[in-house]
Amino acid sequence: MAQADYCDWIAREIKGAPKDEWDEPESSSPRLRKWFDDMRRSFPLIGDAHPDDAYGTEYCFYWNVIDVAFAGSVGEEGVLQAWRLAGKHGLRLMAGDELLPRKAPKGKRDFHIPVLDGVRPRPGIAPNMCFVVFDPDIAHVAPSKAKAWILERLEAEPWSKDRSVLTGDKLRGWIDQFAARNLDPLVSEMRFYRDLIFIRVDRKNGSSMVSPIMELSHKSDLPFEVYVDLD
Repeated sequence: MAQADYCDWIAREIKGAPKDEWDEPESSSPRLRKWFDDMRRSFPLIGDAHPDDAYGTEYCFYWNVIDVAFAGSVGEEGVLQAWRLAGKHGLRLMAGDELLPRKAPKGKRDFHIPVLDGVRPRPGIAPNMCFVVFDPDIAHVAPSKAKAWILERLEAEPWSKDRSVLTGDKLRGWIDQFAARNLDPLVSEMRFYRDLIFIRVDRKNGSSMVSPIMELSHKSDLPFEVYVDLD
């Protein structure tokens, strides 16, 4: 399976999973649960760890996929441990959109992963990640045309910092749940449009935002797109 195919496959696995079971380890296959049992010894579930423990980790459980978000300060260590354990259990690991080799390196820092190290941004643009959550009912947007549709609205439509401009109940419910997560310190910019929510974060905080945004969007049945170094 090609790397791009893995990304599409993972997205389908998450989209097709039961909406209310993502936080239960039993939702994953026996092999994935064995991997998780090893991982949790060093990187426990965030709800089981002390609030100040950087090793507390967010996991989202699906039958064939476990989505993981490490705290930025332990991201490299977490990926390396997950990688080594994936090899032990005959699993593959994706970091961001990069499919890692089957065998993890022996050294602590003899590898390069773009999602951890960042990539060189375009001149004049600060490294950032942008998440756009949108309502699929507004214009019957085909998945293949979603990015073009979103970028057009970001360019042309007026926006506000006031969430009252949102027109859909799903989007209003999503932002309520997002606010309850107390993720505001990670957000560098948030804009509200009629039919979408735009969130910009510094690249260093990007990996910490993927899992909660994915989880909330899946739970609310709202699609989202991710952009890198968007001006």
